[in-house]
Amino acid sequence: MKFRGSSHAGPGCNPDHRPSPEANRCFRSRWLEVNLLVSGILALCWLILRTGPKPSRLSYPCQQAAVSLSALALGVPLVTAAIALRRRLTGRLRTTVSIAGITLVVLAVTGMSAYFLRAGEYSGPTPSPPSDYRANVFRVSDCPENPTGDRFLGLDNLLALMGREGLKFYKSSGQSLVAGPDGIIAADDVVIIKINYQWDQRGGTNVDLLRGLIRRIVDHPDSFVGEVVVCENAQFNSVSNFDRSLNNAQNYALSPHDVVVAFQTEGHNVSHYDWTSIRYNSVSEYSDGNMADGYIVYPYDLELQGRVSYPKFQTTAGTYISLKNGVWNPDSLAYDRERLKFINVPVLKSHHAVYGATVCVKNYMGVVTRELNTNSHSAIRYGILGAHLGEIRLADLNLLDCIWINANPNEGPWTSYEMATRTDELVASVDPVAADIWSVKNILVPAFILNGHLPPWPSPSADPDDPNSAFREYLDNSMYQILSAGYSVTNDLSQIDAISGSGGGGDFDGDSDVDSDDYTQFVLCFTGEGGGPIGAPCFAGDFDADSDVDCVDWRQFQFVWTDSTEPADLPECPVVGVEEPRTAAPHVATSLSNAFPNPISAVTRIHFTIGTPGNVTVRVFDVSGRAVRTLVDESKVVGEYSVVWDRRDDSGAMVGSGVFFYQLDASGFRSTRKIVVLQ
Repeated sequence: MKFRGSSHAGPGCNPDHRPSPEANRCFRSRWLEVNLLVSGILALCWLILRTGPKPSRLSYPCQQAAVSLSALALGVPLVTAAIALRRRLTGRLRTTVSIAGITLVVLAVTGMSAYFLRAGEYSGPTPSPPSDYRANVFRVSDCPENPTGDRFLGLDNLLALMGREGLKFYKSSGQSLVAGPDGIIAADDVVIIKINYQWDQRGGTNVDLLRGLIRRIVDHPDSFVGEVVVCENAQFNSVSNFDRSLNNAQNYALSPHDVVVAFQTEGHNVSHYDWTSIRYNSVSEYSDGNMADGYIVYPYDLELQGRVSYPKFQTTAGTYISLKNGVWNPDSLAYDRERLKFINVPVLKSHHAVYGATVCVKNYMGVVTRELNTNSHSAIRYGILGAHLGEIRLADLNLLDCIWINANPNEGPWTSYEMATRTDELVASVDPVAADIWSVKNILVPAFILNGHLPPWPSPSADPDDPNSAFREYLDNSMYQILSAGYSVTNDLSQIDAISGSGGGGDFDGDSDVDSDDYTQFVLCFTGEGGGPIGAPCFAGDFDADSDVDCVDWRQFQFVWTDSTEPADLPECPVVGVEEPRTAAPHVATSLSNAFPNPISAVTRIHFTIGTPGNVTVRVFDVSGRAVRTLVDESKVVGEYSVVWDRRDDSGAMVGSGVFFYQLDASGFRSTRKIVVLQ
């Protein structure tokens, strides 16, 4: 029996039920076409969902692969139809349409996309951080968002905090709060400032912070005669001469280019260089006789699934720089690596596109080239950025911009003005791995929760506690590569000493500057060493958090002073030629911070610091003094902590609106603060 009049039999298909060779070829052809079409539709759906209303995401590698796959797959039926039409017209073509070649291409594209997403596992070394290693992470909170001219008060307080703990910003024979022989920046150094300028709006480094950093460099106590170069490789977005109209600054129009020009006008040797413009140029080193700008690219590394690369270039001032070897002298034919300093200034944010979170290590994607067959973006998960760091040397300072962050685990790395969360924090460390895991754990994740994004978070996840998250995967593998290169870094929070301070220190009246009005209040609050305790109106003057306002605090007050005229001398604090760090001062003091957000409608996070180990309790009370919820009741060591209150009492019931109080009790310390709950 035969099937007659089958509407599904295409040209050349035998309607006979017996599986003739012709029918088998027809079935295979139809099967390939249908599956290819389904693959194209799925790729297109994925592309639409992942890109959403943001066309800029089409430039992501995954999106590009999906575009290629969907275009190829959806285009095949059109090609097949055209071939079929030609066959009918000419009557010369055989039944079989050769889709095998197209199928191979589709499989190749699909394979590359899958490889980019999750293919393979890390196969490199897995050394552990030295057991006796300690990493310092410096954090200042409550930074005033508004700059004061070229000054950024939060940065000034951060540099002072570092200086008190022995990490001096200035390298100088004279020693002060922020300067010493072992400091970072010497007066004749060439300083590379690597910002994030791939994205506009809040996706890039805060330009007010950049301006404050350059001001501090050129105001070197030994008179700066070196050079500052602002650099970026935006990968696939133009940096527009570092002069976009929508910037991460209080004044959106303020761009890195504007900042550079302003300092040039003052006569400073400041410029910028767009590494994006040389990302296709493969060159050799100056010592090999090659004076061209471009990228040194290493051979393919199977372990890293890519090729390590770094730039060499000539600055506007004519200086030849190899990011690995240092400043090149064409006369002596020698490098000076010690004169080249590198400050890494990323912005903290969710990177839901691929890698969960972008912090200090990930910011080096704007240093390497993803061109020249490096596969660098895909190879991040295998630790290629750590290998790059091990090759060129760790940054002299990582300065993490957390003024505005992307605190939405479903978004990023592009961050609009509306999407950004203001946290007003800055973090600094010479250990990029420690800075990354500590900041994601203590700033990004709490901001996720406060914005209503409770775990588990979507993949790719930024979860710092999950070693299989996308963030931990690339961070841990990068750490292994850095350790293998001989540098000490750690992802172990128990090896990290977090040293905190106020970014608004000295600003008693909260107007983002430190001037004569603040001087008057400082004098009123001055107690001398051991003269406390002090009350809330004097907290802005207690820089070292030791419960008094003394000459140590006076020196920091002078450093963060923003007025055009110097403050009057304080008779109680004589001028000294050499200032030694106050080693006797404790690193931390027990304290209770304001809950954020406050008022609340859903959840809030309470931060507190323990200066003396012992039992710690944090409780919530209603206005009658009745205990509503015990949030913490356990022994704590010295360090910083935070806890979330979700508006529930000890029985799990949601409390109503009204005024509540939260209280910290720890080793003889008690502090109570108010919180307002909205319906």
